Amino acid sequence: MKEELVTLYSIKEATEKIGVARSTLLYYEKLGLIKPERHPENRYRLYSEAAINRLIILRQIQKAGLSLKECHRFMEGKLNPALIRQRMQDLEGQIEDLRQAGAVLRALLNRTDEETPSLKPTDNSLKPWHMAFEKQSAEAHTIWLMQQGFSEKETIHIRWVSRDMENHNDYMENFLAVFSQMKRQGPGSETSTLRSFNQIKADPPIQEILDVGCGKGATSLLLAKSTKAQVTALDNHQPFLDHLDSESKRQGLERQITTVNGSMTALPFEKEHFDLIWSEGAAYIMGFEKALADWKPYLKNGGHLFISEAVWAKAQRSAECEAFWEREYPAITDLETRIKQTEEAGYRVIDSFLLPLNDWLTFYDDMEAQLKMAITQYGPHPAFEDMQQEMDLFRNYGEEYSYGCLLLKKI
Repeated sequence: MKEELVTLYSIKEATEKIGVARSTLLYYEKLGLIKPERHPENRYRLYSEAAINRLIILRQIQKAGLSLKECHRFMEGKLNPALIRQRMQDLEGQIEDLRQAGAVLRALLNRTDEETPSLKPTDNSLKPWHMAFEKQSAEAHTIWLMQQGFSEKETIHIRWVSRDMENHNDYMENFLAVFSQMKRQGPGSETSTLRSFNQIKADPPIQEILDVGCGKGATSLLLAKSTKAQVTALDNHQPFLDHLDSESKRQGLERQITTVNGSMTALPFEKEHFDLIWSEGAAYIMGFEKALADWKPYLKNGGHLFISEAVWAKAQRSAECEAFWEREYPAITDLETRIKQTEEAGYRVIDSFLLPLNDWLTFYDDMEAQLKMAITQYGPHPAFEDMQQEMDLFRNYGEEYSYGCLLLKKI
């Protein structure tokens, strides 16, 4: 019987067939992944077809994220399934990182190249990226966004609302289609506002009030009706201020209420000008402790500050609720911690309480009604989906968190 000839390849031919450099092939040999034969006369390396095919298979398996040694063990049937599962999870994480990297690059290109089409509104792959950026450093996140040419208002909305540089305007348009139609822009009520306000013992009476983050001005109007003070209502969204101007005129309060389009992080007022600074659910934008420190100089000696902040209402919480707030507001803590922070910042606590559950129910009933009308008019949208998720969370876990309401006195 005639013996079958075995084809042997030189090192140059082997590298060409495998698609590697000579040094790589020699490295594989050093690891014991391939063992060449030797020419009987000149001792040059020779590689069989089987050895070359083995390396080709090994390199293809390596693309699955396995090391060379792991690939070798896999080919010998010795690789642990748990290790394969871990490598798969690692690879999925890398894929997500690369997807986010691509979205960042696309968004940056979109800022500089008008020919780059925006992503579909449903594909906000930048949301986790913005959340991670915010959690690591809110200040760095803010600086970076403003370096990209976003205004302070746009930066705030990207950080806390859209989490989307590329489709930000589209997201905000749909978000405001709901938000701007609501009676209040955050949970609260006249009863809860007056609970704290009526505990202020001021002599002489309060003359100057600043409402920070006033929204459409429900609280500004109430404070004006409850006092003879001048109320300055500050927000950075002009349509809200226009609504407040119209409403204050309708109620005969236009001489008491002055609207200002400005930044809460750099108040455009004289120091020690206000007897009372009021802010319902807005301080998180700049950070609770920063708000305490930055707003304090604008209060007169002995002046008061009311501030409300998202806090935990229960020590034991569901995983779903914790995960939501970890994404949306990582700085959330309990009311006791916030009280300590106010005392350390040079305030005395006059009153503290959790916002009543009914205030939240009324807020979300209003949101639900406006959301249904917006969906009917505009169709599905990620902004509407996010609002629905927020409402669903409250209905399932609303007793686990609330707003901590604090009436403070400057000392």
